[in-house]
Amino acid sequence: MKCADEGLIQAYLDGECSDENSEWFSMHVQHCEECSRMMDELSALDTWTGQTIEQELFRPIDKIKVDTETAWQRFSTKLDHLDSKAPPQLASQKQVGKRRWKDMNKNTKKWVTGASAAAVLAVSLSFPQVQAAASDFLSIFRMDKVEFVKVTPNDMQEIEAWLSSGQAGEKELKGIGKLSIKESNQKDSKDRYYNSREAAEKAGVKLPSLPKELDVESVDINPAFTLQLEINAEKANKLLAQLQVDASFDEKLSGKQFELSVPQSQSIWLRQGEQSLNYTVVDAPKLKAPEGVDLEQLRDTMLSLPFIPDNVKKQMLSIKDWQHTLPMPYLADKDSKMKEVKVHGADAILMTSDNRSQLIWQQDGHIHILEGNGLTGDAMMKIAKNM
Repeated sequence: MKCADEGLIQAYLDGECSDENSEWFSMHVQHCEECSRMMDELSALDTWTGQTIEQELFRPIDKIKVDTETAWQRFSTKLDHLDSKAPPQLASQKQVGKRRWKDMNKNTKKWVTGASAAAVLAVSLSFPQVQAAASDFLSIFRMDKVEFVKVTPNDMQEIEAWLSSGQAGEKELKGIGKLSIKESNQKDSKDRYYNSREAAEKAGVKLPSLPKELDVESVDINPAFTLQLEINAEKANKLLAQLQVDASFDEKLSGKQFELSVPQSQSIWLRQGEQSLNYTVVDAPKLKAPEGVDLEQLRDTMLSLPFIPDNVKKQMLSIKDWQHTLPMPYLADKDSKMKEVKVHGADAILMTSDNRSQLIWQQDGHIHILEGNGLTGDAMMKIAKNM
């Protein structure tokens, strides 16, 4: 009998399986040692990840005054020791370490995405295809072009260390403000998983046309969600003053919310012979800012925050048409090579290493991400051009 893949097992653990798949797997796992072992590993990792995020990012509310100098010293010390930290050992640690995004717990996905989006929100203040019409309350921005911003592993460590060193309360960012995630109230607001193209299309999912040599293994639909950021201007300005930063937040910002709406995304897992690929499509995020906010001043202040690495800050400041440009971060390391290319006439970035390639581009308001193992950059470009 065919075993379940990791995506189906994670969907089962999340309670997102169809009744038919759930009943089948409940029976199957009782007699399959391999699936039972994999389920135990995924469950253990989800438990550890959830506890770690809860402990590090969302600490209980307290009334202790924020001592930013002490927090900054602790941040520096923690940064020095980041490499010495390691998660608890789990069975088959090597396999778990390579766990794919599609197999991650759905709540963990949202908070990891939220933390990443918070960093983008802090430095971008711009998203696709500007809509000039503003309501009484909100000014709405969307991007009409992309500019790529290189983020190194050290940059990510700086951001992670700064966020996790905070003294602020539950779902707060070191006294600067509050961060929360609101799920969509729309129909189909749950993660959906389909183990074939036929199953997805039968459920009404519209899939893009793909080269005939690509076989669809599974399809993930991740629902839309909204990241909300509320700035505490008074506390944030005290922090900036103690850090001897000249910029400051407008006091009128206190209590007002910025919203980053991330639309529903579609992730298709593909196979070409022995090579596996993932193709993700998502509409460009949309930022809502309170009406009357001086976005130029706010952007400059955001870029003065201590957790924005100098490498990222310089690139962000070099973006001239920043109100209409989405900064698209990509992770650069010593083993990867990056070059700018074109896909269907749109600007794109191609990242290649010895055994992995990734291609990112924006077209017609959609962000496309194609990545795979065992594929050269030329092979990846050929596939993308046939989509």
